[in-house]
Amino acid sequence: MRRIDALKEVQALIGETYMYAVIIALAALLLAFIIAYIVKFQGGKDPKDHIVRRIWYIVIGLSFPIMFFLYNSLYVSSYIVKVPLQAMYSNANIIATIIVFLIYLTVGVITMLVFPRTKWGSILGRK
Repeated sequence: MRRIDALKEVQALIGETYMYAVIIALAALLLAFIIAYIVKFQGGKDPKDHIVRRIWYIVIGLSFPIMFFLYNSLYVSSYIVKVPLQAMYSNANIIATIIVFLIYLTVGVITMLVFPRTKWGSILGRK
């Protein structure tokens, strides 16, 4: 990455950050979906497999936005030279992190409600 010292460059970087936020959210959903299908169904009176899937869903849902935020805060923003431009990017980084979390949460819950009888839908614990 190269040094960024112009407003247009920061605006382009902010646009890229928003696009990466959507990509990261979808990648997190894909990973959670894959892990949900790897966890086997448990039989018996009191199966706990949906709890394991729920824990993985929550861990992925928290770790991906945190890693995204830290990457942008520690690595990407270090290449922005001027302090006002760093502040502008910092605000965009917070918004992009919220976007990652909201896309992950809303798309995940909606797809769980659409497919309630699958391993993915069992994360909600509904029968």
